[in-house]
Amino acid sequence: MTDHTPTEAYSFDYYEELPADKERVWSLLKTYNHIPANEVERHLRDIREKGWKVFPYECISHWIFLDCVITSSPEYPNILECLKSGGVLLDAGCAFGYVLRQLAMDGAPAANLIGTDMQQGFLDLGYDLFKDRDTLEGRFLAGDLLNPNNHSLDELNGKVDIIHAAALFHLFDWEDQVILGIRLVKFFKKDASKAMINEDVPGWYRHNLDTWQDLWDEIHDKTGTKWKVNGTIREMQQSTQGSSGRAGLNFVINKV
Repeated sequence: MTDHTPTEAYSFDYYEELPADKERVWSLLKTYNHIPANEVERHLRDIREKGWKVFPYECISHWIFLDCVITSSPEYPNILECLKSGGVLLDAGCAFGYVLRQLAMDGAPAANLIGTDMQQGFLDLGYDLFKDRDTLEGRFLAGDLLNPNNHSLDELNGKVDIIHAAALFHLFDWEDQVILGIRLVKFFKKDASKAMINEDVPGWYRHNLDTWQDLWDEIHDKTGTKWKVNGTIREMQQSTQGSSGRAGLNFVINKV
């Protein structure tokens, strides 16, 4: 059995410079939002500053809300095909909802896309960032995945084919990760076989593939569903203000 000891939390700074790999979000904002190229940076900075005043989190200070690593996953074409065939994707802990807008831009039916976050403010900032509150057919729901007495997300039970959960599990300790996994399993359709495509980062636990499998084995014991973890360790992209010295774990969990 691998060690499940919590690790020390990371400290973080407020990065002024935009991430080096900004071209994808630049393109999305210009084509999806029709924002003039010379106004994109100002728009991004205005939204981030607005968000930072309310949510002084690392995902904002490090521009992580602009990450969309799912598009480089080998699974991405299969995800798009599933969605085009009527499948439903949930982005759990979606923050500003960048992933859902990118999926829609790449041809996924927006009506098949759902995002959830504990903070309604994040969802509202996403509408401000992408200027699509009145046009996006996808849905966003605010709710606490760890609170069994919060029923705002119960309508998703048995309705989802794929769950994307990037930079979510690392926010919690082992016990809460188990609770989170159990809640997410409830969202899957009975015949769903694809669990989560996740680009997580070290937080409370420095997971590797073995500890992820341990986690999902425990979830199996509590739900009666069996899951197989597959994935790779990747270096986090070096920021314009120095190396983070961190690694992320890309993984797919399949129901077996």
